[in-house]
Amino acid sequence: MDELSARRMRNVIPVLTEQRNILVGAGLSFAGHLLDLTIMQLRLSLHDISEDELSEFSNRVSLDLVNGTSSDESPVGR
Repeated sequence: MDELSARRMRNVIPVLTEQRNILVGAGLSFAGHLLDLTIMQLRLSLHDISEDELSEFSNRVSLDLVNGTSSDESPVGR
């Protein structure tokens, strides 16, 4: 991604966040959730994080929560 595209994506995140807050404040939580997903997708794209990497991270966090450990304490990945 070129710098201009990245800058545009970074600039739109605060606008979407503001709109999300307005929607949630008006009681439109599902619409707010959809904007949350959009914001997350923009951030993943900006930081070049794949869906597989996100899925692996989510699985790791879930396992740590179930096992009662933090990622720093977990022996996996050492």
